[in-house]
Formats: sequence, C-alpha cells, structure tokens
Amino acid sequence: MTSTHALYDAYEQRYWRELVRRTRSRGIEFVLGRREGPYVWERDSGFRLLDCGLTGGVHGLGHRHPDILAALTGALEAGLDSGLWNFPTHEMLAFQDLMAALAPVPALNRTVVTLGATASIDLAVQFCARVTGRHKVLAYRHGYHGHAGFAAMVTGSESEGIAGHYGLPNSTARFFPNYGVLDDVAAAMGPDIAAIIIEPFNYETFAPPPADYLPGVEALCRRHGALLIIDETRTGLSRSGRLWMSEHDAFTPDILISGKGLGGGLYPVSALLTTEAIYDDCINGHAYGFASSMAGNEIACTVGRRVLEVASRPETLAHVARLEARFREAFAALCERHPGVYAPAHIRGGVVTLGLRDPADADAIGPALFRHGVYCHSVSLVDPLVVKFFPVLTAPLDIVDEVAEALDRFARRGH
Repeated sequence: MTSTHALYDAYEQRYWRELVRRTRSRGIEFVLGRREGPYVWERDSGFRLLDCGLTGGVHGLGHRHPDILAALTGALEAGLDSGLWNFPTHEMLAFQDLMAALAPVPALNRTVVTLGATASIDLAVQFCARVTGRHKVLAYRHGYHGHAGFAAMVTGSESEGIAGHYGLPNSTARFFPNYGVLDDVAAAMGPDIAAIIIEPFNYETFAPPPADYLPGVEALCRRHGALLIIDETRTGLSRSGRLWMSEHDAFTPDILISGKGLGGGLYPVSALLTTEAIYDDCINGHAYGFASSMAGNEIACTVGRRVLEVASRPETLAHVARLEARFREAFAALCERHPGVYAPAHIRGGVVTLGLRDPADADAIGPALFRHGVYCHSVSLVDPLVVKFFPVLTAPLDIVDEVAEALDRFARRGH
C-alpha cells in the first residue's frame, strides 16, 4: 500500500499539483482511512480528525450514516442499478413526491434529479432563458455556484471562480458587490436579466441576510419579469435548523437547488425544484427537455429519499437546535476569555462562525485547528473576518467541546 507521503508525491507529479501544494504549505498530509459519523481517521497514522468542513455539506448527516447506508446497500441487494433512463421507476416518483411535500413553499412541486448541483444550476439557467427569453443572470460577486458550464459563469468568487481562467463567455453573468444590500441588487437589475441566483446566506461569511432582503430580491424579480433561483446546495437539509434555510424568510423562489448532502455522502444526487408551470414549459415542452443517462436512477432516488426522511425528522431538527445553543454558549465563553483574539459572529443551526480580531490569524488558524484534531470549513476572504464551521448535524453535543478546546489552544499559543 502506498504511504500517505508517497501518494502526495504521486499527486504532485501526475495529478492535481495545486491540491498537494495547498495542503503541504499548511503542514498537512492526510489520506482518508476509516470514517464514521463526525470523524475521519488518517489511513497510515490513525490520527483522528473531527470533520467540521464536510466538503461544504456533503456529509451533513455524518459519514456513513447507518440509515442512509442501509438504503444504499438495500437498493443494491434488491437488484437495482442505474437502470435505463427512458423507463419510469417507482423510486423516481416517490422521491419527486417527497420533495414536493417537503418543499419550503407549495408552489415548488416539481423536481428534476441530476448527478450534481452544478448540473442542476446549468439546467436552472437554461430554464430561465426559455421562460423569459433573456440570457443574463445576476449573481453575488463573492458567491459560488459551481465549476463548469453556466454554473461556472455565474460564480463570481475571486478565489474559486474560473470563468476568466477558461475565457468563458462573459455575456451570461452580471454581479452585484455586496450581499444583503438590496440597493446593490436593484442597481444591477435590468430588462436583460433572466434570473437572479443567490444563496440564502453570504457564502463568504456565512452571515444570514437581513429579514427583508430575500423578499425584496423576489419583489425585484417580479417587478422586472425575472425569475429567482435559490441555491440551497450548502444551506439545505436542516443545516440552518429548518429543512431549508429559505424557510426563515417569507418569499417564494421560482427554482430551488439542492445537492451535496442530498446523496448522504454515499451517492451523487442533486435536485432542481420548480413550479408546475415552469416544469411543463421546459421539460414537457420538448421531447428531450432534459435527459441524462444516470440522473434520477433508482439508487439515487432511494438514497435521496432516505436523506430527506432523516433530515426532516423532528428529532433531527431538535438536535440541530441543541447544537446551535451549545455552540453559542461555548463561543461566547471563548470571546469573553480571549477578547483580543475572538469576536462574536453569526450562528444559525449548524452554520457556525467565530470572528477573528487579527487578520494575521486568518492563515494560521486552519492549520492550527487541524493539528489539534479539528477540520474547519474555511476562513472568510471578505469582511467580517470569521472562521467557519459546518459540524455534522447528528453529532453528539460534546463535539462542541472539542471545537472549543482547539480554539482555546490556538488563542493560548505562545502563552
């Protein structure tokens, strides 16, 4: 078996060089071995790491959640596979019906299943172009929606966006500069805008929007004849303490995107939710409005349905509320104990942040937490400066103590 160090060398020589350089520059070499619930173990050393990054929410319910794993293995043992896309399945219809029943608003009662959120966002942009006859999408300058196709074109993040790198057409997207400032969205709006795509939190800082922001964005869309796409790839599936973060605000999107955690970290599943009118126009208005050899197959729909069932359980949501309260208490204590290092920031459900006083800590804190056994999501690249955590939503409450201890050790460095 190739050692961890040798595997990193091989990656650097003939695969993703930047991935190796990015981790090694932070003093990290880690190859996944065992994984269970909120923890992963390094394959060679056995070093245990508390995962609070989750690949942006892919493992939101935990690594190898037993109920979701049972759904996957049960489907395989029952003789299911990826099927034949041109024949209907009971699993697809059951998944579609549960998605409609659990949608944040009743109007979102139709679903298209894809293999990933990038594909769902691609399709959403196509839907908006057909419905409106326009071809430009308005997005947040520091947002992230994907790394290919239309999803890449509407990703404005300077650190993660690749539209300029590949010379993709710049006629598809227009960006507004500040999340949560309705006047910025209004100033960028125009008769050429087919849709606004936005997450129900600020991707860079994890801050939720002001109470009137998303309803105001919807009102702008209605006034200008544009559609509203809500990207819940990271925020959905109980991450915010409700099944959809959109439920915290009173508004009605035209399209909602779910992904990442919808596959339970075990199988690729994403979903586009939309209205019956948009669905019929775009999907039923053409013999091949959307087709994919693997998307929406029996295994994907079986896994996705079980994820929805687990995420929407009252006990799951109640546990997320307890995690939120525990994080609030622990982080308030950290801010009181280390006022020169930490500052209060936003916590909503399992969307957890802690403010950093010193910009010099932005690069240091991630590797330090890793050495102390905690893997954070990231550190914001725009103000306010925060370290971000996506804890496993079903994890025991004492993981909060592990995170707090690692943060305390970082604050006490050199003392």
